[in-house]
Amino acid sequence: MTTDTRPKGASVQFEYQGKTVTVTGISKGSGMIMPNMATMLGYVATDAEVEPNLLQRLLSHASDRSFNRITVDGDTSTNDACILVATGQSGVEITDLEPVLMERFTQALDQVMLSLAHAIVKDGEGATKFVEVRVEKAGSTEEALKVAYTIAHSPLVKTALFASDPNWGRILACVGRAGVHELDVSDVQIWLDEVCIVDKGARATSYTEEQGQEVMNRENICIRVILNRGGFADQVWTTDLSHDYVTINAEYRS
Repeated sequence: MTTDTRPKGASVQFEYQGKTVTVTGISKGSGMIMPNMATMLGYVATDAEVEPNLLQRLLSHASDRSFNRITVDGDTSTNDACILVATGQSGVEITDLEPVLMERFTQALDQVMLSLAHAIVKDGEGATKFVEVRVEKAGSTEEALKVAYTIAHSPLVKTALFASDPNWGRILACVGRAGVHELDVSDVQIWLDEVCIVDKGARATSYTEEQGQEVMNRENICIRVILNRGGFADQVWTTDLSHDYVTINAEYRS
């Protein structure tokens, strides 16, 4: 298992016309985790019958919303794989001609793969926190992801997360340097869970350090950035950066 500390698996079942369809997966990964999957392995199998081209389309769609939305350390490896196998043993065929069945299967696949992706982040090397970075009201999906990844990859933000330090300046600095064209920082809001820490591009007048500290002491945290530029939103999931991450990668030689 290299630096993984625990196995990762997920399974979902649903009924269709008296038959049970199962989607089950396992994954491996802890370090060198960044979109395009990176030093992770994902194996998902279903007993539904799915034509190969459709199976590839469903896998690509689900991967983009799960494994390609996680980052532990921003370090992309060339060694990764995500495989989806359909055995057809259930006797249920998934096709575009059955939209209701297709939707149920897609939801099951998404649920399994997102669960596996989240498990990789939670088992990230040295991780003590599971962090969602969500960007809302962006001008485009690409813009939302650009801001989200800039925050998620920032060593200063990640070390502040490890220290449970509600350092709103580090997060706002990431928004400012993310490369968003003609960004008006005075429109930006930033929230830590239910606490608004930045409003109109500056420290929120209602914010207190005690509020921020209470959120940062949690193991699961959402950093929510509102750009007020459009109607697009997206998110990535990441970890903090701890002493243990440095120790693991200083002492482990692949």
